[in-house]
Amino acid sequence: MDIAERAPGSVAPSRARILLVDDDDLLRDTFSVTLASFGYAADSAASGEEALRMLRERAYDLVLSDVVMPGLSGLELADAVSRRHPDVPVVLLTGHSHADLAKSALRYGAADFLAKPVNIGNLPMVIERNLERRRMEFERLARRGEEVLLAAVEALVVAIDAKQAYTAQHSRRVATLALWAGESLALSPGERRVLELSAFLHDIGKIGTPDAILNKSAPLDPPEWEQIKQHPAKGCEILSHIPDLSAVAGIVRHHHERMDGAGYPDRLSGLAIPLFSRIISIVDAFEAMTSTRTYRPSRSVTEAAAELQAYAGTQFDPDLVASFLGRIERGDRLPIALSDP
Repeated sequence: MDIAERAPGSVAPSRARILLVDDDDLLRDTFSVTLASFGYAADSAASGEEALRMLRERAYDLVLSDVVMPGLSGLELADAVSRRHPDVPVVLLTGHSHADLAKSALRYGAADFLAKPVNIGNLPMVIERNLERRRMEFERLARRGEEVLLAAVEALVVAIDAKQAYTAQHSRRVATLALWAGESLALSPGERRVLELSAFLHDIGKIGTPDAILNKSAPLDPPEWEQIKQHPAKGCEILSHIPDLSAVAGIVRHHHERMDGAGYPDRLSGLAIPLFSRIISIVDAFEAMTSTRTYRPSRSVTEAAAELQAYAGTQFDPDLVASFLGRIERGDRLPIALSDP
């Protein structure tokens, strides 16, 4: 597994993957060649709609988009990306006459803008400036992690405690397991903090789920299940309003996506799902299976491991499942106490 490619915030500038969005074929081709000449991996989309589809299928480090396009405009694209992929910066390209429009777009999710005609020599500076902001956000979380945890996070967990008795303990256990699973990935302190906070807060969106559904001992009916499926998006919305937690928000949003694209809320597939979301998906399922619930007894580690293996490649990242189960098979001690099966 290439951690430099797959861990958020760790992509070297020369390997950053840029999504270029412009309805002008000539400009799109010219910019693609230019970006490649600077060492970036560049993909292109001819419309905002195509860009959103590509973002569902592959992970990108930055989006570079024209403002005025048929169909979904650059402003609407920036707004959609900021909500669905809040850790991906959007840089808008606009003509001089649209400079004021581009500035106002910063309030709707765009990270930066460049005026047309673009000075090609300025492209790397603008791209690196925005990638560096993302990297600094991870490191800032490492420096301020305890402050964030004690302020916003603790208040949110108290709210979860009031909703569902087991959820807070489940979240703490998932956070502990996520860090254990991530030990083989050579993560930086900032990345470890983001993984821990994301796992700890992955179910925060259940604040908006009715108590009767959360604590129901019988199987959920379809309308109730649809309400449960809203919690990742609700969690992302809550966290996106907290300073320093925008990177966490995107990971929380996607922790119920599946490798085969059949998950929710955005039906991302494969490596388009953030790495930390894929880790949390595995340890969340493992912790749930090995814990007692009101509606079922706990499973053994062997049974839970078999379930993860059965769904590796469809629901779960097969490489991460192999890494997680490999530690268990080697006899590495799990960092949490398990319920008696």
